[in-house]
Amino acid sequence: MCSARATHEIHSMNSIQARLNSGLALSLIVVFVILGIGMSVSFRMLTEGYIMSRLEHDAEGMLSALQLRPRGRAPELRTDRLDPVYQRVFSGHYFRIDIDGHTLRSRSLWDEDLVVPAVAIGASARLRLPGPEQQMLLTYVASYRKAGSDIRIAVAEDLSPIRAEVRRFQLRYALFGLVALVLLLLLQRTILRRGLMPLTTTVQELSELERGERTQLSDNMPREVQPLVVQINQLLATLQQRLQRSRNAVGNLAHSLKTPLTLLGQIADHERHFQDARVAAQARVLVEKIRTLTERELKRARLAGAVASGGRVHLASEMEALSKVLGQIYRERALRIDVYIPSELRFAADREDMHELFGNLLDNACKWARSRVRIRAEAQGDGIRVTIEDDGPGCDADELERLNQRGVRVDEDVTPGYGLGLSIVQDVLDHYGGRLRLDRSAELGGFLAEVELGVAA
Repeated sequence: MCSARATHEIHSMNSIQARLNSGLALSLIVVFVILGIGMSVSFRMLTEGYIMSRLEHDAEGMLSALQLRPRGRAPELRTDRLDPVYQRVFSGHYFRIDIDGHTLRSRSLWDEDLVVPAVAIGASARLRLPGPEQQMLLTYVASYRKAGSDIRIAVAEDLSPIRAEVRRFQLRYALFGLVALVLLLLLQRTILRRGLMPLTTTVQELSELERGERTQLSDNMPREVQPLVVQINQLLATLQQRLQRSRNAVGNLAHSLKTPLTLLGQIADHERHFQDARVAAQARVLVEKIRTLTERELKRARLAGAVASGGRVHLASEMEALSKVLGQIYRERALRIDVYIPSELRFAADREDMHELFGNLLDNACKWARSRVRIRAEAQGDGIRVTIEDDGPGCDADELERLNQRGVRVDEDVTPGYGLGLSIVQDVLDHYGGRLRLDRSAELGGFLAEVELGVAA
């Protein structure tokens, strides 16, 4: 049970770490994507701004290289002052000049044309227009007045190389970003593990607390967790104090009741105090009933239960001690009590509760045994199994079936010798979530009581 709870706590811790990891990983991915988009847009805008600035300079250079002719003659453009790129067919660099009904086009356009909108004198426009061979052109259009003529110059450049460069940049960024993201995630995981280490330590201490290996949690914790640890330690101390006060009060009550009950029993034993012998017999039965019920409830009230902290029972030594005590009580019968329990077998439980549990079972075995009682114990998965057998008369099948029925008040059962003891045993097992099986011993022939507790360390 302890291992299962500890595993559950560790899984809960892992889930907190997983949620933090996934949340931070998602945040990093979003940041990297936003940065990638922002850098791509910025790179494209910067590049297109540079191209547009160059197109403006080219337009101004063409304006200065333009030679106007009088009397309606076609204007001329000095090609020696133009970049040679405008002479190569479909080079991606184009221009068109409109002046007084005449049009000058770059040789690079070949048989294609640029369709540009009109702009006002002194104004300019920046456009994206389709060009030759499905090129996307970044176009600068401006209108000027020179020597009394209206001139419109359109200069364009293909954006395909820029787009290809942007894609290469995005690919390089994606590869670099992926490597950086993996490194950051590994670093983040390491930081989270180190940051959550105090919580993992607390979980381990809680498991140790449940197994009875410590009585309090360590207060050497981070400031955020320390108030919780302090409250838990205060709660543990309060529970222990209440348990001790309860046991002291129950013990005092038991001593206080013994004397009046003894006197009542003595009075009931003398029939002369009663005019009717039948009334005396009824009084004796009622006194015995009060004594039995009081003893049962007092023992039940003393149970600490599975929540008791800091308790750890060494089963072999406790059983040896109980065997010696019962051997002294039944010494006139020279009982042989054999204990077969591994010395390393320990489990978390309250020592007094285990005395009530195994003391009653062992006392029943010694009471009915002819000469021999045997105690065996072993670890069973996360729990333990303890078997107590005797070579006495045992119980027949009907009685065993009735005693094994769930919900039977064995303390009110007519089976002689097994009532109150088994009632206390069942109360202890109910506190610890254990199980009791009663049967006939196959080897010794008497009574067999098998206890299973899921509290092994």
